[in-house]
Amino acid sequence: MKKIICIICSFVFIFSLFNLSVFATESKGAGTSSIILTGETIIEEAEGIYNTSANARATGLISQKTLTLSKTGTQLIISAKTKGSDEVDKCGFTYIKLQRLVNGSWTDYSTYCYSDLYSDSATYSFAKTITPPSGYTYRVIAEHYAAKKTLLIFTSEETSYNETSSLIF
Repeated sequence: MKKIICIICSFVFIFSLFNLSVFATESKGAGTSSIILTGETIIEEAEGIYNTSANARATGLISQKTLTLSKTGTQLIISAKTKGSDEVDKCGFTYIKLQRLVNGSWTDYSTYCYSDLYSDSATYSFAKTITPPSGYTYRVIAEHYAAKKTLLIFTSEETSYNETSSLIF
């Protein structure tokens, strides 16, 4: 009997090690706020179709772009990042939208706009946790943004579209 109890306790301990926590941050300028979900395990992720890595050779102002939609048991997590080249003075997104498929068409469910989605630096990261209605297929679309200025005027801007594949929630 003791042997069975030890085996059961061992399995419980091993499976508790697989319980992952998700840490996401939203950085804007000097401040950083954290969203921490304890006990939530990522079930599935949809990566941005046009994601680029930090090692990719940059030809413009945007050197890295990532967009991810993650699904836990009860929530969706949007995470996104725009990284500009060394000459970038303003970086972020013109918009980020969570969309759901309704009657065969993508409709906006949540929209985050430009005024809240940039920083006066070369990198901007965004993370948002949402509890939308289940029974729909979701995706995220975004437009990455970077700009540089000469003197006091922004002289060069670049935008780049990105979208994730879809997830059923």
